[in-house]
Amino acid sequence: MILAAGDTNSLVLQIREMRELLGEKLRAQAMELQRLEERLEELRAEHNQLKAEARDQFEALGNLEPSSPSTPLDEVLAAARSLLAAASPRQLFNLMAEESHRLGVRAMVFEVRGEAAWAAAGHGFGTDVNEQALRSLVVPLSVETPFREVFSLGVDVSGTPEVLSKNPNVLSRLRPDSLDSILLLPIRAGGAVAAIFYADSGGCGALPEDALKLLAEFAGTQLDRLMALGGRARAATDCTGPSV
Repeated sequence: MILAAGDTNSLVLQIREMRELLGEKLRAQAMELQRLEERLEELRAEHNQLKAEARDQFEALGNLEPSSPSTPLDEVLAAARSLLAAASPRQLFNLMAEESHRLGVRAMVFEVRGEAAWAAAGHGFGTDVNEQALRSLVVPLSVETPFREVFSLGVDVSGTPEVLSKNPNVLSRLRPDSLDSILLLPIRAGGAVAAIFYADSGGCGALPEDALKLLAEFAGTQLDRLMALGGRARAATDCTGPSV
């Protein structure tokens, strides 16, 4: 087959158009890959900064005197180290409840999902609060209650169980004593309240509020770190493409 001059010119033009189109797509992909690489570098820097901040917090705490003889500083630091070793939010919430219980309280962590706080982990409540009971304990955040106050304002709420009169499902399920002290704390991550921490004294006197507040801050620090690592992993997956 012999191509005429006009056919040859037309074919050359088509090839050039295809090359230009392909070149534009390749350049766009190269720019996107560059942005992903830059974001990965930012995430690495943020991760290192979080580690440095956690280390600085430990050093600062190590220079403080214990504020309460009932909660030795070394116990608080040991609990904080445990939180900073959590590999997932679920493990973190469980450790927060467990380590708080070691400090002498009944503790539960509620994970914020949408307009509700779902019980995620609890320690110290006996056999009445098992995994099945946890899954069914949900606190709405769309109505005015102490839980909503903690969530929307990021503030602490403390008092007697009467404070939770607008949360009857919490009172009926957790059954704090009428003379117990109650404490609700925000666990902040990603610029918002990601979880709500509940503690009561379980009939054992005053709550170690300062220690629990410190643990809530460490829990938020670790949750931020896990979120950053999760974003880094997603970015890396987007960069390399899905595995086959």
